[in-house]
Amino acid sequence: MNVAVIGIGRIGLPIAVALAARGHSVVGCDIDARRVEFVNQGRNPIPDEAGLADLLLRVVGEGRLRATTDTPAAVAGADVVAFCVAVDVDAEGRADLRPLLAACDAAAPALRPGSLCIFDTTLPVGTTRNVLVPRLAAGGRMPGRDLFVAFSPERLFMGRVLRDLTAYPKVVGGYDAESARRAVAFYRETLGVDIIELPSLEAAELSKLAEGVYRDLNIALANELAQVADRFGIDVMDVIRAANSQPYCHLHIPGTGVGGHCIPVYPRFLMQGEGPSRLAALGRRVNDEMPAYAVERLGATLGGLEGKRIVVLGLAFRPDVAVTAHTNALDLLRELRARGAKVWGHDPLLDREAIEALGFDPAPEPPRGYDAAVVHALHAAYRDLEWGKVAPLVFDARNALEPAVVTAAGAAYIGVGRPLRRP
Repeated sequence: MNVAVIGIGRIGLPIAVALAARGHSVVGCDIDARRVEFVNQGRNPIPDEAGLADLLLRVVGEGRLRATTDTPAAVAGADVVAFCVAVDVDAEGRADLRPLLAACDAAAPALRPGSLCIFDTTLPVGTTRNVLVPRLAAGGRMPGRDLFVAFSPERLFMGRVLRDLTAYPKVVGGYDAESARRAVAFYRETLGVDIIELPSLEAAELSKLAEGVYRDLNIALANELAQVADRFGIDVMDVIRAANSQPYCHLHIPGTGVGGHCIPVYPRFLMQGEGPSRLAALGRRVNDEMPAYAVERLGATLGGLEGKRIVVLGLAFRPDVAVTAHTNALDLLRELRARGAKVWGHDPLLDREAIEALGFDPAPEPPRGYDAAVVHALHAAYRDLEWGKVAPLVFDARNALEPAVVTAAGAAYIGVGRPLRRP
Protein backbone atom coordinates (compact mmCIF):
# COMPACT_ATOMS: atom_id res chain seq x y z
CA MET A 1 0.00 0.00 0.00
CA ASN A 2 1.23 3.51 -0.82
CA VAL A 3 0.86 5.92 2.11
CA ALA A 4 1.65 9.62 2.45
CA VAL A 5 2.14 10.90 5.99
CA ILE A 6 1.81 14.68 6.15
CA GLY A 7 3.71 16.07 9.11
CA ILE A 8 6.71 13.99 10.20
CA GLY A 9 7.22 15.51 13.60
CA ARG A 10 7.29 13.74 16.95
CA ILE A 11 4.14 11.75 16.15
CA GLY A 12 4.08 11.57 12.36
CA LEU A 13 7.61 10.30 11.87
CA PRO A 14 7.27 7.29 14.18
CA ILE A 15 3.95 6.48 12.52
CA ALA A 16 5.56 6.67 9.08
CA VAL A 17 8.42 4.45 10.21
CA ALA A 18 6.05 1.92 11.77
CA LEU A 19 3.99 1.71 8.58
CA ALA A 20 7.12 1.26 6.47
CA ALA A 21 8.40 -1.43 8.83
CA ARG A 22 5.25 -3.45 8.10
CA GLY A 23 6.08 -3.50 4.41
CA HIS A 24 4.24 -0.48 3.06
CA SER A 25 5.67 2.21 0.79
CA VAL A 26 5.61 5.48 2.73
CA VAL A 27 6.43 9.07 1.84
CA GLY A 28 6.73 11.52 4.71
CA CYS A 29 5.89 15.14 3.90
CA ASP A 30 7.06 18.15 5.87
CA ILE A 31 7.72 21.86 5.39
CA ASP A 32 10.94 21.51 7.42
CA ALA A 33 13.60 20.87 4.75
CA ARG A 34 16.23 20.01 7.34
CA ARG A 35 14.05 17.32 8.87
CA VAL A 36 13.35 15.92 5.41
CA GLU A 37 17.08 15.79 4.71
CA PHE A 38 17.72 13.99 8.00
CA VAL A 39 15.11 11.36 7.26
CA ASN A 40 16.36 10.72 3.73
CA GLN A 41 19.84 10.17 5.17
CA GLY A 42 18.47 7.72 7.72
CA ARG A 43 19.39 10.10 10.55
CA ASN A 44 17.00 10.32 13.47
CA PRO A 45 15.85 13.89 14.23
CA ILE A 46 14.11 12.75 17.45
CA PRO A 47 16.88 11.09 19.50
CA ASP A 48 14.77 10.68 22.66
CA GLU A 49 12.11 8.58 20.87
CA ALA A 50 12.75 4.98 21.95
CA GLY A 51 13.58 2.55 19.14
CA LEU A 52 13.17 5.09 16.36
CA ALA A 53 16.79 5.49 15.27
CA ASP A 54 17.43 1.84 14.34
CA LEU A 55 14.05 1.34 12.69
CA LEU A 56 14.31 4.57 10.71
CA LEU A 57 17.75 3.63 9.39
CA ARG A 58 16.46 0.21 8.38
CA VAL A 59 13.34 1.28 6.48
CA VAL A 60 15.14 4.11 4.68
CA GLY A 61 17.92 1.72 3.71
CA GLU A 62 15.37 -0.76 2.38
CA GLY A 63 13.72 1.97 0.29
CA ARG A 64 10.36 1.77 2.05
CA LEU A 65 10.46 5.29 3.49
CA ARG A 66 11.50 8.57 1.97
CA ALA A 67 10.70 12.18 2.82
CA THR A 68 9.89 15.25 0.76
CA THR A 69 8.78 18.86 0.99
CA ASP A 70 6.67 18.34 -2.15
CA THR A 71 3.35 17.34 -0.60
CA PRO A 72 1.30 17.32 -3.83
CA ALA A 73 3.75 14.94 -5.51
CA ALA A 74 3.66 12.59 -2.53
CA VAL A 75 -0.12 12.66 -2.31
CA ALA A 76 -0.53 12.00 -6.02
CA GLY A 77 0.96 8.56 -5.58
CA ALA A 78 -0.82 7.63 -2.35
CA ASP A 79 -3.78 5.37 -1.68
CA VAL A 80 -3.99 6.69 1.88
CA VAL A 81 -3.06 10.13 3.20
CA ALA A 82 -2.53 10.47 6.96
CA PHE A 83 -2.56 14.02 8.31
CA CYS A 84 -0.35 14.08 11.42
CA VAL A 85 -0.19 17.85 11.82
CA ALA A 86 -0.37 18.97 15.46
CA VAL A 87 -2.99 21.57 16.39
CA ASP A 88 -2.12 24.06 19.12
CA VAL A 89 -4.02 27.06 20.49
CA ASP A 90 -3.66 30.66 19.39
CA ALA A 91 -3.30 33.75 21.57
CA GLU A 92 -7.05 33.72 22.29
CA GLY A 93 -6.98 30.09 23.42
CA ARG A 94 -8.76 28.75 20.33
CA ALA A 95 -7.60 25.93 18.09
CA ASP A 96 -5.01 27.22 15.63
CA LEU A 97 -5.92 25.27 12.50
CA ARG A 98 -3.67 27.19 10.12
CA PRO A 99 -0.92 24.53 9.72
CA LEU A 100 -3.49 21.79 9.21
CA LEU A 101 -5.52 23.87 6.76
CA ALA A 102 -2.33 24.58 4.80
CA ALA A 103 -1.63 20.85 4.65
CA CYS A 104 -5.16 20.18 3.38
CA ASP A 105 -4.85 22.88 0.73
CA ALA A 106 -1.54 21.45 -0.45
CA ALA A 107 -2.87 17.90 -0.62
CA ALA A 108 -6.38 18.46 -2.01
CA PRO A 109 -5.59 19.16 -5.70
CA ALA A 110 -3.38 16.06 -5.92
CA LEU A 111 -5.68 13.51 -4.27
CA ARG A 112 -6.30 10.42 -6.35
CA PRO A 113 -9.92 9.36 -6.97
CA GLY A 114 -10.99 7.10 -4.12
CA SER A 115 -8.22 8.23 -1.76
CA LEU A 116 -8.66 7.65 1.96
CA CYS A 117 -7.73 10.70 4.08
CA ILE A 118 -7.27 10.13 7.81
CA PHE A 119 -6.80 12.91 10.34
CA ASP A 120 -4.53 11.49 13.04
CA THR A 121 -4.46 14.46 15.40
CA THR A 122 -6.76 16.18 17.94
CA LEU A 123 -9.48 18.64 16.98
CA PRO A 124 -12.51 20.52 18.33
CA VAL A 125 -15.70 18.54 17.80
CA GLY A 126 -17.13 19.09 14.33
CA THR A 127 -13.90 20.34 12.74
CA THR A 128 -13.31 17.38 10.43
CA ARG A 129 -16.78 17.42 8.88
CA ASN A 130 -17.42 21.16 8.84
CA VAL A 131 -13.95 22.56 8.09
CA LEU A 132 -11.56 19.94 6.75
CA VAL A 133 -13.77 17.85 4.48
CA PRO A 134 -14.85 20.93 2.47
CA ARG A 135 -11.17 21.85 1.99
CA LEU A 136 -10.39 18.40 0.65
CA ALA A 137 -13.51 18.38 -1.52
CA ALA A 138 -12.63 21.69 -3.21
CA GLY A 139 -12.81 21.32 -6.96
CA GLY A 140 -15.94 19.23 -7.03
CA ARG A 141 -14.97 15.97 -5.31
CA MET A 142 -17.85 14.21 -3.61
CA PRO A 143 -17.01 12.95 -0.09
CA GLY A 144 -18.07 9.34 0.26
CA ARG A 145 -17.67 8.75 -3.46
CA ASP A 146 -14.54 10.47 -4.83
CA LEU A 147 -12.71 10.63 -1.51
CA PHE A 148 -13.17 9.01 1.87
CA VAL A 149 -12.42 10.70 5.19
CA ALA A 150 -11.92 9.40 8.73
CA PHE A 151 -10.77 10.80 12.05
CA SER A 152 -8.55 8.62 14.22
CA PRO A 153 -6.92 10.48 17.11
CA GLU A 154 -3.35 9.79 18.11
CA ARG A 155 -3.22 8.13 21.54
CA LEU A 156 0.53 8.21 21.97
CA PHE A 157 3.07 9.20 24.60
CA MET A 158 6.18 11.03 23.41
CA GLY A 159 9.24 8.88 23.97
CA ARG A 160 7.38 5.60 23.48
CA VAL A 161 5.31 6.22 20.35
CA LEU A 162 6.39 3.02 18.58
CA ARG A 163 5.29 0.95 21.55
CA ASP A 164 2.03 2.81 22.05
CA LEU A 165 0.98 2.41 18.42
CA THR A 166 0.07 -1.19 19.19
CA ALA A 167 -0.54 -0.92 22.93
CA TYR A 168 -4.03 0.60 22.77
CA PRO A 169 -7.05 0.14 20.49
CA LYS A 170 -7.26 2.54 17.55
CA VAL A 171 -10.35 4.74 17.69
CA VAL A 172 -11.90 5.42 14.27
CA GLY A 173 -14.86 7.51 13.14
CA GLY A 174 -15.80 7.99 9.49
CA TYR A 175 -17.47 10.66 7.39
CA ASP A 176 -19.83 7.89 6.30
CA ALA A 177 -20.04 4.11 6.62
CA GLU A 178 -17.73 3.45 3.67
CA SER A 179 -15.10 5.88 4.97
CA ALA A 180 -15.18 4.15 8.35
CA ARG A 181 -14.93 0.71 6.74
CA ARG A 182 -11.88 1.70 4.74
CA ALA A 183 -10.14 3.32 7.72
CA VAL A 184 -10.77 0.29 9.93
CA ALA A 185 -9.39 -2.01 7.21
CA PHE A 186 -6.33 0.22 6.82
CA TYR A 187 -5.40 0.12 10.50
CA ARG A 188 -6.04 -3.59 10.80
CA GLU A 189 -3.72 -4.23 7.88
CA THR A 190 -1.00 -1.73 8.76
CA LEU A 191 -0.85 -1.88 12.55
CA GLY A 192 -2.67 -5.09 13.40
CA VAL A 193 -4.35 -3.48 16.42
CA ASP A 194 -7.81 -3.71 17.94
CA ILE A 195 -10.20 -1.12 16.55
CA ILE A 196 -12.94 0.81 18.32
CA GLU A 197 -15.22 2.00 15.54
CA LEU A 198 -17.39 4.93 16.58
CA PRO A 199 -20.48 5.95 14.61
CA SER A 200 -19.26 9.36 13.42
CA LEU A 201 -16.37 11.74 13.01
CA GLU A 202 -17.73 13.79 15.89
CA ALA A 203 -17.82 10.85 18.29
CA ALA A 204 -14.18 10.07 17.55
CA GLU A 205 -13.19 13.73 17.98
CA LEU A 206 -14.98 13.93 21.33
CA SER A 207 -13.43 10.67 22.55
CA LYS A 208 -9.95 12.20 22.34
CA LEU A 209 -11.01 15.39 24.07
CA ALA A 210 -12.60 13.26 26.80
CA GLU A 211 -9.25 11.57 27.46
CA GLY A 212 -7.40 14.86 27.76
CA VAL A 213 -9.99 16.72 29.82
CA TYR A 214 -10.29 13.79 32.22
CA ARG A 215 -6.57 13.96 32.95
CA ASP A 216 -6.58 17.74 33.33
CA LEU A 217 -9.51 17.65 35.75
CA ASN A 218 -7.99 14.76 37.68
CA ILE A 219 -4.74 16.69 38.11
CA ALA A 220 -6.71 19.78 39.14
CA LEU A 221 -8.42 17.75 41.86
CA ALA A 222 -5.06 16.39 43.02
CA ASN A 223 -3.73 19.96 43.14
CA GLU A 224 -6.62 21.11 45.31
CA LEU A 225 -6.08 18.15 47.64
CA ALA A 226 -2.40 19.11 47.81
CA GLN A 227 -3.34 22.61 48.96
CA VAL A 228 -5.54 21.15 51.70
CA ALA A 229 -2.68 18.88 52.72
CA ASP A 230 -0.32 21.87 52.94
CA ARG A 231 -2.72 23.64 55.28
CA PHE A 232 -2.78 20.72 57.70
CA GLY A 233 0.84 19.55 57.36
CA ILE A 234 -0.19 16.30 55.65
CA ASP A 235 1.79 14.49 52.97
CA VAL A 236 -0.65 14.35 50.05
CA MET A 237 1.20 11.39 48.53
CA ASP A 238 0.26 9.30 51.57
CA VAL A 239 -3.34 10.37 51.05
CA ILE A 240 -3.30 9.53 47.33
CA ARG A 241 -1.77 6.10 47.90
CA ALA A 242 -4.45 5.33 50.46
CA ALA A 243 -7.31 6.62 48.30
CA ASN A 244 -6.07 4.79 45.20
CA SER A 245 -6.05 1.47 47.04
CA GLN A 246 -9.81 1.51 46.42
CA PRO A 247 -10.37 0.27 42.85
CA TYR A 248 -12.68 3.12 41.78
CA CYS A 249 -10.24 5.89 42.69
CA HIS A 250 -7.47 6.89 40.24
CA LEU A 251 -6.06 10.16 41.56
CA HIS A 252 -3.14 11.57 39.59
CA ILE A 253 -0.09 13.35 41.01
CA PRO A 254 -0.21 17.04 41.97
CA GLY A 255 2.40 19.47 40.73
CA THR A 256 2.99 22.91 39.30
CA GLY A 257 0.44 22.68 36.50
CA VAL A 258 0.35 20.71 33.25
CA GLY A 259 2.53 21.16 30.17
CA GLY A 260 3.08 19.66 26.74
CA HIS A 261 1.18 19.58 23.47
CA CYS A 262 -1.86 17.79 24.87
CA ILE A 263 -3.31 18.24 28.34
CA PRO A 264 -3.19 22.05 28.63
CA VAL A 265 -4.47 22.43 25.06
CA TYR A 266 -7.38 20.02 24.52
CA PRO A 267 -9.70 21.36 27.27
CA ARG A 268 -9.62 24.67 25.41
CA PHE A 269 -11.05 22.92 22.34
CA LEU A 270 -14.16 22.23 24.43
CA MET A 271 -14.14 25.80 25.70
CA GLN A 272 -14.63 27.20 22.18
CA GLY A 273 -18.40 26.84 22.40
CA GLU A 274 -19.07 23.36 21.03
CA GLY A 275 -20.91 22.49 24.24
CA PRO A 276 -20.84 22.92 28.02
CA SER A 277 -17.32 23.46 29.31
CA ARG A 278 -17.63 24.80 32.86
CA LEU A 279 -15.63 21.96 34.38
CA ALA A 280 -12.98 22.09 31.64
CA ALA A 281 -12.54 25.81 32.27
CA LEU A 282 -12.36 25.33 36.03
CA GLY A 283 -9.72 22.63 35.72
CA ARG A 284 -7.64 24.86 33.48
CA ARG A 285 -7.88 27.70 35.98
CA VAL A 286 -6.84 25.52 38.92
CA ASN A 287 -3.86 24.07 37.09
CA ASP A 288 -2.80 27.42 35.63
CA GLU A 289 -2.65 28.87 39.16
CA MET A 290 -0.31 26.20 40.51
CA PRO A 291 3.05 27.77 39.53
CA ALA A 292 2.17 30.92 41.50
CA TYR A 293 0.99 28.81 44.44
CA ALA A 294 4.20 26.79 44.45
CA VAL A 295 6.42 29.85 44.26
CA GLU A 296 4.54 31.50 47.14
CA ARG A 297 5.13 28.38 49.22
CA LEU A 298 8.80 28.34 48.30
CA GLY A 299 9.06 32.00 49.28
CA ALA A 300 7.38 31.35 52.62
CA THR A 301 9.86 28.55 53.34
CA LEU A 302 12.86 30.74 52.44
CA GLY A 303 11.57 33.82 54.26
CA GLY A 304 11.12 35.69 50.98
CA LEU A 305 12.55 35.44 47.48
CA GLU A 306 14.04 38.91 46.96
CA GLY A 307 17.65 38.41 45.87
CA LYS A 308 17.53 34.63 46.37
CA ARG A 309 19.48 32.49 43.90
CA ILE A 310 17.16 29.85 42.43
CA VAL A 311 17.95 27.18 39.84
CA VAL A 312 15.14 25.45 37.93
CA LEU A 313 16.18 21.91 37.00
CA GLY A 314 14.52 20.35 33.96
CA LEU A 315 12.97 22.89 31.61
CA ALA A 316 11.21 20.38 29.37
CA PHE A 317 7.53 19.78 30.03
CA ARG A 318 8.25 16.29 31.38
CA PRO A 319 11.23 14.03 32.12
CA ASP A 320 13.60 12.68 29.46
CA VAL A 321 11.91 14.26 26.44
CA ALA A 322 13.39 17.42 24.93
CA VAL A 323 10.03 19.12 24.37
CA THR A 324 9.25 22.52 25.89
CA ALA A 325 5.74 23.14 24.50
CA HIS A 326 3.62 24.85 27.18
CA THR A 327 6.25 23.99 29.80
CA ASN A 328 5.44 25.21 33.30
CA ALA A 329 9.12 26.06 33.71
CA LEU A 330 8.28 29.36 32.00
CA ASP A 331 5.50 30.02 34.51
CA LEU A 332 7.90 29.31 37.37
CA LEU A 333 10.45 31.68 35.86
CA ARG A 334 7.84 34.44 35.59
CA GLU A 335 6.59 33.98 39.16
CA LEU A 336 10.09 33.76 40.66
CA ARG A 337 11.32 36.88 38.91
CA ALA A 338 8.16 38.76 39.87
CA ARG A 339 9.14 38.20 43.51
CA GLY A 340 12.71 39.39 43.05
CA ALA A 341 14.53 36.07 42.74
CA LYS A 342 17.60 35.59 40.56
CA VAL A 343 16.84 32.58 38.38
CA TRP A 344 18.95 30.17 36.36
CA GLY A 345 17.79 27.29 34.22
CA HIS A 346 19.37 23.88 33.69
CA ASP A 347 18.42 21.01 31.41
CA PRO A 348 20.81 18.30 30.15
CA LEU A 349 18.56 17.71 27.10
CA LEU A 350 18.74 21.33 25.88
CA ASP A 351 21.72 23.28 24.58
CA ARG A 352 22.64 26.73 25.80
CA GLU A 353 20.81 28.47 22.97
CA ALA A 354 17.58 26.57 23.68
CA ILE A 355 17.76 27.46 27.38
CA GLU A 356 18.33 31.12 26.57
CA ALA A 357 15.47 31.05 24.06
CA LEU A 358 13.16 30.11 26.94
CA GLY A 359 14.30 33.23 28.79
CA PHE A 360 16.56 31.55 31.36
CA ASP A 361 20.15 32.32 32.21
CA PRO A 362 21.91 28.96 31.67
CA ALA A 363 23.23 27.49 34.91
CA PRO A 364 26.93 26.61 34.91
CA GLU A 365 27.89 22.94 35.05
CA PRO A 366 27.49 21.33 37.47
CA PRO A 367 24.67 23.27 39.19
CA ARG A 368 26.04 24.28 42.58
CA GLY A 369 25.62 26.82 45.34
CA TYR A 370 22.06 28.09 44.97
CA ASP A 371 19.68 29.07 47.75
CA ALA A 372 17.07 26.65 46.40
CA ALA A 373 16.61 24.22 43.55
CA VAL A 374 13.21 23.73 41.92
CA VAL A 375 12.93 20.32 40.26
CA HIS A 376 10.53 20.82 37.38
CA ALA A 377 11.36 17.76 35.22
CA LEU A 378 13.23 14.94 36.94
CA HIS A 379 15.38 13.74 34.06
CA ALA A 380 17.27 10.49 34.64
CA ALA A 381 20.48 12.55 34.74
CA TYR A 382 19.30 14.21 37.96
CA ARG A 383 18.66 11.10 39.99
CA ASP A 384 22.20 10.88 41.34
CA LEU A 385 22.72 14.57 42.06
CA GLU A 386 24.40 15.52 45.30
CA TRP A 387 21.47 17.63 46.37
CA GLY A 388 23.17 19.26 49.31
CA LYS A 389 25.79 20.75 46.97
CA VAL A 390 23.16 22.06 44.56
CA ALA A 391 21.19 23.92 47.24
CA PRO A 392 20.23 23.61 50.92
CA LEU A 393 16.55 23.41 49.89
CA VAL A 394 14.97 21.36 47.09
CA PHE A 395 11.42 22.14 45.98
CA ASP A 396 9.96 19.11 44.21
CA ALA A 397 7.57 20.72 41.72
CA ARG A 398 6.39 17.34 40.37
CA ASN A 399 6.48 15.20 43.55
CA ALA A 400 8.88 12.97 41.63
CA LEU A 401 11.60 12.62 44.26
CA GLU A 402 11.75 10.52 47.39
CA PRO A 403 12.16 12.99 50.26
CA ALA A 404 14.51 10.63 52.10
CA VAL A 405 16.89 10.59 49.13
CA VAL A 406 17.13 14.37 49.18
CA THR A 407 17.56 14.69 52.93
CA ALA A 408 20.16 11.89 52.96
CA ALA A 409 22.11 13.94 50.39
CA GLY A 410 22.19 16.93 52.74
CA ALA A 411 19.33 19.13 51.53
CA ALA A 412 15.92 19.97 52.95
CA TYR A 413 12.93 18.79 50.92
CA ILE A 414 9.53 20.29 50.21
CA GLY A 415 6.96 19.28 47.59
CA VAL A 416 3.53 20.22 46.30
CA GLY A 417 1.30 19.09 49.17
CA ARG A 418 4.29 17.62 51.01
CA PRO A 419 5.66 19.05 54.25
CA LEU A 420 9.17 20.34 54.81
CA ARG A 421 11.69 17.67 55.72
CA ARG A 422 15.16 18.55 56.94
CA PRO A 423 18.36 16.50 56.59
